[in-house]
Amino acid sequence: MDSELYSKIELQKLSQFLVKAKLVTYASGNLNYAVDPALAGSHQLEYFDKDLHYRDIYYGGMHFIGMETVSRIEEPIWGMCYYGGVLPDSDDKQVAGMPSFLKAALCEVPLEAPYRGPNSFKMGDYIYENEIHGDILSFHGTEFIKFQGHVIYNLRYSGGLVNS
Repeated sequence: MDSELYSKIELQKLSQFLVKAKLVTYASGNLNYAVDPALAGSHQLEYFDKDLHYRDIYYGGMHFIGMETVSRIEEPIWGMCYYGGVLPDSDDKQVAGMPSFLKAALCEVPLEAPYRGPNSFKMGDYIYENEIHGDILSFHGTEFIKFQGHVIYNLRYSGGLVNS
């Protein structure tokens, strides 16, 4: 798909779809969207709305790698890859509430940048920060989680429209 032909209305619909898909799958913790994984050892979440299909395939837990895709009638139109997790020098106290905090931050995914979470989010001793570059056509970023001021987690991501 040629990004020059992709209208602002279509990009807005894609952004709205991504936000909804992310809110009902991983960020919500809702296992109703988990499917048998296509790749051995992976986790797979899927969401459908009319002609759009969202798929998130990832490996790991506290340290993970994955890929999200959106297809329109079986044709890939958008994708994002990500890698990251808890830093090795983080202790159990720092990490204890991190998974639920991350999901709360990801529930704040902004419509104007529907990739991960917002620019910043705070809850208790945790702070989420997200450095976003680019737009839905082509983007990359890094997210961090701090516990009492110490970085305990980071993740890098990149993606954009897929041409077929």
